[in-house]
Amino acid sequence: MVQPIAPDYGQQFLLPPVLEDWVPKNHPARYLREFVDQLDLAALGFMMRNSMEGRPAYSASLLLKIWLFGYLHRIRSTRKLEVACREQLSLLWLCGMLQPDHNSLWRFWRDNKKALRTVFKRSVQLAVEAGLVGLVLQAVDGTKIQAACSKHSAWNKKSLQDLLQALDREMDETERQLTQEAEPEPSFSYQLPEGLTEREALRQKVRAGLEQMEQARREHLSPGEPEARRMSCEGKNSFAYNAQAVVDEQNSVILAEETTNRENDAGLAVPMAQQAQQNTGRQAEATVADGGYGSGTDIAQAAQQQVNLLVRPAMDSVAAKKRFHAYNFHFDPKRDVVVCPEGKELGFARNMKQKGQTVRIFRCNQYDCPVRGQCTKDKRNRRFVEIWSHTSAVQDMRARIKGTKEAAQLAKRQQIIERVFAHIKQHEGFRRWTVRGLEAVNTQWSLICCAYNLRILLKKWALKHA
Repeated sequence: MVQPIAPDYGQQFLLPPVLEDWVPKNHPARYLREFVDQLDLAALGFMMRNSMEGRPAYSASLLLKIWLFGYLHRIRSTRKLEVACREQLSLLWLCGMLQPDHNSLWRFWRDNKKALRTVFKRSVQLAVEAGLVGLVLQAVDGTKIQAACSKHSAWNKKSLQDLLQALDREMDETERQLTQEAEPEPSFSYQLPEGLTEREALRQKVRAGLEQMEQARREHLSPGEPEARRMSCEGKNSFAYNAQAVVDEQNSVILAEETTNRENDAGLAVPMAQQAQQNTGRQAEATVADGGYGSGTDIAQAAQQQVNLLVRPAMDSVAAKKRFHAYNFHFDPKRDVVVCPEGKELGFARNMKQKGQTVRIFRCNQYDCPVRGQCTKDKRNRRFVEIWSHTSAVQDMRARIKGTKEAAQLAKRQQIIERVFAHIKQHEGFRRWTVRGLEAVNTQWSLICCAYNLRILLKKWALKHA
């Protein structure tokens, strides 16, 4: 009778096992060692500790390997990394049997945040050298990731103001009652009642919170994470950060990354495309983005910086539903007139200052127009159209994305970058920051993106070591 396979706990090794034989040749740990060993860590800005007395410090190379190993294996806690250094066979091999504690790992993170972000750039350069980056089409987008704080413990400006008013009324009433009581004996020092002391401390705390919110110019503030902002995150309004990325179409390599606390993506398209150009050494033929990057300022900035940005202007969806929306009025700069959807011309009326810019106002003089009631709700039947400095650039963009090639490229935006975010959130399990503060969050996003690129590089490396 065939017996089931079961472990024999009494079996002994004839010779001591060799750790080198227990790690396959194409294991990710071997690639991580090659990747880190070819880096000039001192040039990248890593702190190189040289102890003259006491216990020697762990090398920056060792600690960097551990952190990258952790992010490749969804281990982002210093204490869990410490345990992994003792229990995971491949990490034991990578560490050379050394076992740094969580304090050493944390100090390395604390002292090298800026240097850790440079490792991501090196992963991009390696992908370019390996021919994994096409730079024909790239997509830029952002995703909101929840901050390491609770919205239930956050401050609300209106609630704090109401609480402060209530405390002031209670304190005034209590002080009024105290003044009506008999004076205390001279031999005893006077002290406020315990309840009154607690309310005074609370009042001072509320005032300090309101002052902090006033300085930050915010209606909501988390005391434990003041740099986080309220954003729409996975269908909820939570404190979060806005993680940005630029992804190449060919192999989904992340070319640029950044984390901000802006609630929207306005003003980020061109800086992200320029960062991708710096990391790769040349500009992509086209960059596609969604409507969040389609403000007039973004489109005009892309034209000025010669960035081939393809984006649907922000108000196009609204203009498509309303025939007489201002976006459907075409500005002709050569003739200096505005042409309405009915083909009638609006002449220049005056200049006006708005948001620090000079806006040109054009007015319709066709008082007998049959659709005037649909065009304007002005009591005097006047229709005005504002022409901003970016109006011509927006009109050019609207015409460009109607082209066959450009429309096809813009249609690929979602499949290029959205699935990268989906992989990071679902497969990597990264749906919430585990660190606090914008600088630390920026570092963590860099490591997340670096680990994603290393997985792509690892596939090509593994084929050579199969």
